Amino acid sequence: RPVTFGQVVSAMLRRWYVPLVVLMAASALTTQLMKSGGLYSTRTVVMFVNIGPHQVNIGPDSGSQDDNIIAFAGAVANDVNNGRPVFRYAQDDAPLYGAGISQGVFVGLRNDNGQWGTSFPRAELEIEIVGPTHDYVESMQQELLLRVSTRVRELQGPAYDDPDSRIRTQVVPLTLEIDHISASGNQLVIAVASMLAAAMIVGSWGAVRLDALLRGRSARRKRKMERTDQMPERTS
Repeated sequence: RPVTFGQVVSAMLRRWYVPLVVLMAASALTTQLMKSGGLYSTRTVVMFVNIGPHQVNIGPDSGSQDDNIIAFAGAVANDVNNGRPVFRYAQDDAPLYGAGISQGVFVGLRNDNGQWGTSFPRAELEIEIVGPTHDYVESMQQELLLRVSTRVRELQGPAYDDPDSRIRTQVVPLTLEIDHISASGNQLVIAVASMLAAAMIVGSWGAVRLDALLRGRSARRKRKMERTDQMPERTS
């Protein structure tokens, strides 16, 4: 049967220790999360180009829009991911930390159609990394860039020795930056208020459940004692 607001308040007053324990646990968790200091993130872009050894052009004539080079970049991404499929969001530029991921890696071609379609107009490999420390993100970035460079050389085989036909990689310099992501003051206030509200809901529910359980036991014990008292005594 439904529980009225008055019954909830009465249960919380009788079992006050249940909401208190929940509030203490929520406070400890919130404090721990606030001390984490945010996250570090980077989205590094690696372009696959087919230009001579003395050229620096990374525009339309670099070969980055050639279907064969785009397919080659996709093969490299597949190898770096160890053949695992790439999970995509509705918007391709959605950050990993926006999905609640605090530590993870994304390697794949830029997809202009997002989650519901595929469109790879350029041979650009995106390496997105999110982690708890700057050192972790930086080390993963260097490791993945090395793996990409190694696979580019291995997959081309002897063709890589020809400087006029080899497919090379160029890292977009500005994308090497590692950003620190932290919550603003308003976001912290909202998060604390949300955690407090959740703790109160869980605490009140726990108090009502425990109160009903204990009161039910007490009522059953009382009825058992009354039946015992009403039983006639045996005479020998």
